[in-house]
Amino acid sequence: MSAIIEVRDGTPYWWDSPDIWVVSDNDPNGSPGQPVAGQPNFLWGQVRNTGDEPALGARVNFYWSNPVTGVLRSNSTLVGAAFVDLNPGETKNVLCVVPWVPIVVNDGHECVVVEVVYAGDPLPLPLPDSFDPPAYHQVAQKNLTVLLMNMTMMVLPIQVAAPRRQEKIARLSLEIGGTLHKESLVRAGLADYRPAKCEAPRAGLSLEGGCDSKQDVEKELKVTLKPGTARAVYLKLWPVDMPNRDYLLVRVIEHHGDRVDGGMTYVLINKEG
Repeated sequence: MSAIIEVRDGTPYWWDSPDIWVVSDNDPNGSPGQPVAGQPNFLWGQVRNTGDEPALGARVNFYWSNPVTGVLRSNSTLVGAAFVDLNPGETKNVLCVVPWVPIVVNDGHECVVVEVVYAGDPLPLPLPDSFDPPAYHQVAQKNLTVLLMNMTMMVLPIQVAAPRRQEKIARLSLEIGGTLHKESLVRAGLADYRPAKCEAPRAGLSLEGGCDSKQDVEKELKVTLKPGTARAVYLKLWPVDMPNRDYLLVRVIEHHGDRVDGGMTYVLINKEG
């Protein structure tokens, strides 16, 4: 056997990884929560060695990407890296010592990828443009945003991107409801929240970003992209009444044929605290 370095995927969707979290505090050992745009935040990743040999000097890379359903290397930015030693069966929390400052234009709604690079458990070379967390145990993605419900409709931009050398026909769909892994709730700062039993909100996808309440929205959209290009689609959410400390999941899922290629998870809450 050998060292096998893993960062867990989320369930049922890999982009809800419980092994990635953010601390928006001057102290990186503070409580996990949501990133705050325009100020330094700290990224953490939990990695484990499930093999039977030690891993010495494994490099852990931390990336951020704009709100995007299918995360690619070509639309992501390396924040920083750290190194870790892992004995067989050992799990460690790894801090990216380089602070991450989410850009204000997206109100902090970026996604994060953690990737472990280790010669004893290598990724393919050359690296594919797609991070493809389901295919590689060394890679995981957190594409989860907590949203405080407004009294008016919200319009959230989401980027759909094609690989550098491949045309893409993506079908986007909405999924409303479900539950999050307990660790994901804790690491989103929602440890004592419970799934809502309220009626699902009016929600839909659009190729137009306007706030006109009469504008048509769809539960599914198809987008065709040339190689290396990207475009925005918009998730539109109308207000919904929920008790305090309830949460409601809204997921935008990208399909390529019969395969799920990526997605984003929004956790709607009624009020903070």
